[in-house]
Amino acid sequence: MSIVVWELKPGTCVQCTQSKKELDKRGIIYKTRRLDKSPKAVERFKEMGLLAAPIIETDDRRWSGFRLDRIKSLEQHLRSE
Repeated sequence: MSIVVWELKPGTCVQCTQSKKELDKRGIIYKTRRLDKSPKAVERFKEMGLLAAPIIETDDRRWSGFRLDRIKSLEQHLRSE
């Protein structure tokens, strides 16, 4: 499964940092992309109603902001694969 954390400039987003820490703690492998360097991605996410950073995107899920419940659910899903 592909997992991407769309973040703001490192060190400027507490929710981005916390989300990545939780993913790391749970051993979830992900790639990072920068929202401030991807205006087309920002527009696409806005159209979906995702307005807060970070935006976590997987093959079949998307959410914005720090969502521990979603990270835990993702961890459970990955373990069941």
